[in-house]
Amino acid sequence: MASAQEIRQRMKEIQEAREAAFEPLAEILEERQELQRQLADLDEPYGKAFAEAEAAGWTAEELKNIGAEEPVKRPKGRPRGKRGTAKKAVPETVSTDTSTASPAAAAPAQEGAGEAAAATAGSLSG
Repeated sequence: MASAQEIRQRMKEIQEAREAAFEPLAEILEERQELQRQLADLDEPYGKAFAEAEAAGWTAEELKNIGAEEPVKRPKGRPRGKRGTAKKAVPETVSTDTSTASPAAAAPAQEGAGEAAAATAGSLSG
């Protein structure tokens, strides 16, 4: 059986080997953190440059096809919208005369509700 001194010595050897194996990882971690900080510092100017390219007529898709990824951070200001295709929907007016309208008529119709009602009516009568 090993003495307490021998067990402690073996434990120290194992610990030293583990520490030696960790050293390259620690150095790489430090370098990696520095590179990530540098990359984060470029996010804002990259976003501005990307937005300026779009303002000059490039689309995000064209820039992506060239190799410029969409920026993580865009410059503050107006949110980017779709070009020329966005049209605002005109809200329907609802009559305020409730003397002749039933509560069901005042509620907006749901998509597909007429088909469902016809199918239910047909199954009840058949």
